Parts: sequence; structure tokens; C-alpha cells
Amino acid sequence: AADLFRLSRMENTRHLFEITMLLLVSGVIITLAIDAVFGKAISWSLMTTTCLGYLIVFLSALYLLRRRPYLVISFATAATLIFLWLLDLLTGHTGWFMAIACPLAVAGALLTAAVLFLNSLSRYRGLNLLASILFALALFVMITEYLTDRLIASAYNPQWSVVTAASLAIIAIIFIFIHYRLKRGRSLGRLFHI
Repeated sequence: AADLFRLSRMENTRHLFEITMLLLVSGVIITLAIDAVFGKAISWSLMTTTCLGYLIVFLSALYLLRRRPYLVISFATAATLIFLWLLDLLTGHTGWFMAIACPLAVAGALLTAAVLFLNSLSRYRGLNLLASILFALALFVMITEYLTDRLIASAYNPQWSVVTAASLAIIAIIFIFIHYRLKRGRSLGRLFHI
């Protein structure tokens, strides 16, 4: 056990990835075996296998491509779209994939890439990164309500997303204010007269 504490961070990450993959692949094998033996066919295990397979692909992309964030986003988005499409097929192909799942996955990927890009432009990273994440989340909740309204009522009626987005935007503006005030050398204590 003492040897574990002498491992480098890279070795610990590799070991964690290998153990995670082993557990996920074991889960696939076990659920398929249970379904085949007790159910006399492969039915419900297709759903669990699809979910576990998605986790395997997603985590592998995060681990193997960790130094290329835009490639991780592209690969993870493709895996997510395929996963959601397969779930749509397994649940009777009701059409929710094209109506809401695909646009939300693409919007999430584009907003994540935008946050990474804005972060790469900044010389000083701190609360401004949190602010850009909050702005991205504000846009994401508005897109979510737009898509759900179009799916349910065929008309956009903004309600909860506006309140949520406004709250997130206010917090983001406060973070930006504090970040750039601190960058100029002012401490929080002097800023708030503490």
C-alpha cells in the first residue's frame, strides 16, 4: 500500500482509468450474461450496454485526448449524439432525438468550446473563467426552454429560463467585476471595506 503514495500523478491517473474501464467492461459482460441466462434473450441489457458503452467511449476520449481539448469536445459530442440516437431507437424511435436531444448536445458542445476559447484568450485566469461558464449556462438554459416549448406546445413562451439566465448573468458580472478589480492590485478587503 505504501507504493501507492509514491506513484506520480500521471501513474495514478492511468491506474484510475484502467480500473474504471475494467469495472465498466465487467458491467457490460455481467448485464448481458444475466439477460441471456434469466431472460433467455438479449432485451433490457441492450439499454444498460448502450449506457455503459457510452461511458467507456466518453471516459476514454477524456483520458486519451486530454491534451487536446477541442478534439475531446468533438469526440465526446459525436459519442453523445450516437448514444442519444441509439436510446431513441431502443425506446421506440419517438423522434425526440431530432427534436431536442441533438440540438441540446450540439449547443452544449459549442458553448463548451466557446468557454475554452475565451479562457485561452485571457492572460489572468480566475473568476473570469467562472463568469464565462455561467454565461454559457445562461444561454444553455434559454436554449433548453426554447426547444422544450417548441416540442410540447409548438410555440416559444419564455418563463423560467429568463429568470435563471438573468440570475446567472448577474453572478457572472459580479465575478468579472471582482476579477478585474483584483487584477489591478486591489484586495477584496479594501474593495468591500473589510
